Amino acid sequence: MAFISISGNTDPIQSALDAIAAIGTRPQAVLDAIGGELRDRTVRRMEQGVDPDGIRWESYAALNPLYELDKKTDHILIESGDLRDSIHPEVEGNALLVGTNLIYGAIHQFGGIIQPRSALQLSFVMGGELFHVDNVHIPARPYLGLGVGDEAVIIDRLDEFLSIAMRGR
Repeated sequence: MAFISISGNTDPIQSALDAIAAIGTRPQAVLDAIGGELRDRTVRRMEQGVDPDGIRWESYAALNPLYELDKKTDHILIESGDLRDSIHPEVEGNALLVGTNLIYGAIHQFGGIIQPRSALQLSFVMGGELFHVDNVHIPARPYLGLGVGDEAVIIDRLDEFLSIAMRGR
């Protein structure tokens, strides 16, 4: 068996080890940094019209041609910008969540059927025509989730925090 003996002032080493340990026991700052980066990447994907894997939303389902006539923008899910602008990171303990609190966020992420709650039918105008229907199918257009390059960004942010901790700043 071989041993190494360190003598002298080991305070800088202990400080660096304490700083590294603090990242694991109090990860708020690193999770905040990662969350901001993931939020920005999610918004960028939404603006490009792709899911986290880089697949264009049009490959899931094309827009209804009548609906497309009424759109003020070519971007799917960014008509008003409310959904895009609602994407935010939230740190809860040792967990990082990135998402939206808008009630219609889930239907766009997962798709589904919208049915009337208190009326016999849904009524809406699309392409200048009035429609009365029993339900509307909204196709999934995933925008949340870890995507291409996101893991590398997470590792880069963690590496930055560890490098700072080891330098004693």
